[in-house]
Amino acid sequence: MKTLPRIAIILGMFAVMMSWAVAATPDSDLCPVHKVKMQHAELRLVYGMPSAREFEEMRIAKTQFPYGRDYVLAGCVVKPAKTVDGFLCADCIKARESWLSAQKRRKTQPE
Repeated sequence: MKTLPRIAIILGMFAVMMSWAVAATPDSDLCPVHKVKMQHAELRLVYGMPSAREFEEMRIAKTQFPYGRDYVLAGCVVKPAKTVDGFLCADCIKARESWLSAQKRRKTQPE
């Protein structure tokens, strides 16, 4: 019985990762959240299983800072590719940094 919830969690994580890949391909060079022009960038590909924090960040990023990371999670199978063309939004980067700072503060506060 414990296997079924684990499979559901893994499928949920996969769905989040796939939605991130879709969000990383804009229709224009304007950030869909901040409506500012994004900069074309060479994004690092990071292989391996994301941490729980990264999954939470991906969930939040879809609506608050979709173009705030200088890397793309590329899955568990390592391939020769090390980078991919993409975009960065200066406002997304600021929003992500702010979110990460808030997470660190929340984590260090006593309960």
